[in-house]
Amino acid sequence: MAVRGGRGEQSDPGFQDLVRDDLKTGKFRPVYLLAGEDMLRVEGVVEKIRKDALGESGAIFNYHILRGDQAPISRVIQQALALPMLGNRQVIWLKQADHCVGDADSQAALEKYLARPVPETILIMSADKADKRKRWVKLCQSEGWYFDFSPPTGDALMQWIQKAAQKESLPLTADQARLLVELVGNDLMSLKSEIDKLALMVEDRGRALSAEELNEIIMDQAALEGYEITAALEPGRAGEVLRTWFRLAEWGRSAHEIAPLLLSRVRKGALLAACRDEGMRDNEIASLSAQNPYSFRFLEPMVRGMGLEGLSRGLDVALDADRRLKGSPMKPDLVVESTILELCRQPGRSRPGAR
Repeated sequence: MAVRGGRGEQSDPGFQDLVRDDLKTGKFRPVYLLAGEDMLRVEGVVEKIRKDALGESGAIFNYHILRGDQAPISRVIQQALALPMLGNRQVIWLKQADHCVGDADSQAALEKYLARPVPETILIMSADKADKRKRWVKLCQSEGWYFDFSPPTGDALMQWIQKAAQKESLPLTADQARLLVELVGNDLMSLKSEIDKLALMVEDRGRALSAEELNEIIMDQAALEGYEITAALEPGRAGEVLRTWFRLAEWGRSAHEIAPLLLSRVRKGALLAACRDEGMRDNEIASLSAQNPYSFRFLEPMVRGMGLEGLSRGLDVALDADRRLKGSPMKPDLVVESTILELCRQPGRSRPGAR
């Protein structure tokens, strides 16, 4: 079976194609390569195939999960060649498949199996990234076994959020969906976790929540480390901001992650302050900047503390930090620390280290 469009004429089939062509009909292929970072949907597809192909009782003996960073491809193929136990089919889920086909021998072994897969075995391989230059990936594409599981973006992501919320009897507006993405990011598992939290709160209260209440809860429940590090950002409070940075670093946040957050928050704060200085209302600013007005509450401390002039200077400081991270010999952690000190420098005082 050839991939629709062949040789890149159209995009590779993805989640919706798999749902329509396989999951609804129950006609499963001997091999699946689910390539992309949309692990929430990958897990859902694997679970659906497991249930429909094996039933609950068959899964006890004939469902196998292997990891490419732990099991060699020979172990995977050995299991794929084995006959099902007390059943007609077995399902094998190989996670991080690309990790166990790095050298020529392992690739050749997998290609040999893909040339003649066992009919009684459904081999599901998942990988965040699948190199389409590799022959085994090309084989999966040409046979119609390759499915693109890149996370949805843009309007498709908003629709996913709203549908996921509807399943939990939680009506979310498009603005609330955008707010979730702004605060949580576009990782579907994180978004689903936040939706589940909101649904539990609605259930606990025993009534539907107004749009205003939902907005407040979303802001309170979301992960707000990006706002936390700018909450005390103003002249004379470098110590507090540095302590926040040290705590985030202990939690595993890197300088290359925090520095862009600083730049993003300072930029948004400068825009908010400049627009207010021009007499614009927050709803107008939100529309202009494609932000949710409820997110401004987390910019308020920085805007009050630094003011328009301080934020304008802060933009230059944050941009300089971004350049230094990319091209300076200074250690990344020191770049962040020096940036915080400069952002919190009292007006009129010389830059730290300057003569």
